Amino acid sequence: MPLTPSKRTFAEDAYPPFYAGRKLSDLDKALLWKLLHVDPECPSRVLLAKVAHMQRPMAVSVRHLNRVRATWQRNRPKGRPRHAACSAAVGGALVQITPHLSCVGVHLFAHWLGQQGTFSPVVAQLQQAIAAHKRAHPDDDFALLHHREQTLRRRFQALFFAPLCGIEKLTAFDTHEHPLQTLLGRGYHSSTLSQFLGQLERIDAAAALMPVLVPHPAGQIAYVDGHMMAYWSRVPMHKGTITMLGRIMAGSQAVIAHDEVGQALFVAYYPPDIHLAQVIVDSCQKLAGATGSTLFVIDRAVKAVAMARAFDDQGLGLLCMLDDNEPQGLESFEAAQVDTLQDGRRVYGGPWKTPRPHDPRHFVIVEPAEGQTLVYWATPKVEAVLAATEWPRVYRERNERQENSFKRMIDHGALNTNYGRKKLVGPDRHQQRARDKLLQSLETAQQRVDKQVEEVKAKQDQVAESESKGHGKRLAQRQRALAGLEKELKNAKHKQDQLAEQAYALGPPGERADRDFRKQTIMTVRTLLLENALNAFMVVLLGTLQTKVSLELVLNLLFERSGARMETNAQVVYWVNTSGLSLPYRRVLTAVVEGRCAMGLREHGKPICVRLKDMPP
Repeated sequence: MPLTPSKRTFAEDAYPPFYAGRKLSDLDKALLWKLLHVDPECPSRVLLAKVAHMQRPMAVSVRHLNRVRATWQRNRPKGRPRHAACSAAVGGALVQITPHLSCVGVHLFAHWLGQQGTFSPVVAQLQQAIAAHKRAHPDDDFALLHHREQTLRRRFQALFFAPLCGIEKLTAFDTHEHPLQTLLGRGYHSSTLSQFLGQLERIDAAAALMPVLVPHPAGQIAYVDGHMMAYWSRVPMHKGTITMLGRIMAGSQAVIAHDEVGQALFVAYYPPDIHLAQVIVDSCQKLAGATGSTLFVIDRAVKAVAMARAFDDQGLGLLCMLDDNEPQGLESFEAAQVDTLQDGRRVYGGPWKTPRPHDPRHFVIVEPAEGQTLVYWATPKVEAVLAATEWPRVYRERNERQENSFKRMIDHGALNTNYGRKKLVGPDRHQQRARDKLLQSLETAQQRVDKQVEEVKAKQDQVAESESKGHGKRLAQRQRALAGLEKELKNAKHKQDQLAEQAYALGPPGERADRDFRKQTIMTVRTLLLENALNAFMVVLLGTLQTKVSLELVLNLLFERSGARMETNAQVVYWVNTSGLSLPYRRVLTAVVEGRCAMGLREHGKPICVRLKDMPP
């Protein structure tokens, strides 16, 4: 679309057309018109002072401004200004203008979400959760239980748009500049939103919002992976390996699922000391019940055989990649060639060469001309649904669906931000595991001591027999064997005593804390909803563009840039500040703006027009 319109759609008798000139831009003229509409007899010097007070200085003289006012018939009569009431402007049409608007792209994105009705199911689910809480706890009385639909919508939108405005922690609402006043019609501070989030926690809003993530209809394949996040606390907490930091420390572990097109479906949080293999089956069962997905793709699995059997017993399919240390090459499998890929790689399929009765997995091996052989395995459910040649493609898509999605959500979705300080104190699982391991070792050591005591007793009887019969050489042999057995018995008792001391050193049963994940889950569902909305928006935007642009580029070029807004009786115009953009990026932004206009966005029933404008900083 051209940067300046070829014709005006609003009424000519309401106000003059605002064409950009050499000294005054169209936005400057619209601002002057608005001020003169309120006070037509305002002196030009006072008018320029008002404009400067609005932090939009104009490099124009009073004489030039008087000529512009004369053209508009807004010049005041000669003499001192009188204090009589001002007359109404001709036509009565008022131009509403916001000269400084931050995050212009976020405002446009919000209008698109409004047209799609994105927040309607969210508000409906929250209202259902509130009604259920009232029935279950009739004596409870807090603010959320009395919120109107508009209040619920606005406050959830404030949490929803916060990452796009550069706000990760709620306390940043008190210190950072944000556009909530122009975006939602009112601003919020951290105290209000923290109270809102705490009350969402009380009604278990995370479970209520989870169905909003699921598309209709849901896909057959789901990608599942874990995301570890560190947490710092002075209270003793259960610890795990935080892979991003390479340290064993407190934190949280999220199990997140995406469908075939990259839409987030599910999230559940677990303590970091519980390995993903221990909770993946339970999470996939819940996901299958919520979405109907029966095929799951995960990264390399620990205890793969046990996990494959667990999935197979539940009637679920699991596709995974075999550990590099397990196969010895193509010769490890009873494999037959099934296809040759376009790049020349040969695809084989088959079971282990040596039968393993308790292993239900089937294997697909991709052997390149050079390089490492890749081995994929799956349960019978996947083998019955997916062709063997599809396994490598489906598994490779996991990188885009989840790995890259996690990176994007960390960058602009606050996925790595901790929410909520509540902790749940319980038995120390680290101590319990250490105690159970020591008790098992003690039991084994006791069995070893008992066995060696019997062997020593038997050998002593043999020595006594040899002494009574006057044996010579045999007696010496039995005495040497007895000395060896007695030494082994002594060592076994010493090992048993060491284990007993270690068990005693553990002390009485202790306590450790776990995070209360309710707030964290609510905010992660918020992040997943934001990611789903951005992906859907990009699909629509790319459908209007001739060139491909990434989400990161759109966020940087449009969402994070400031501008201005003007509303007339016929349309709403948004200006995007292009100062500082290089020529190539300006071309990309021009294409994105043209695509925005082609999407048919509307505000207050009026079409939205987006233009580029060089504005002073």
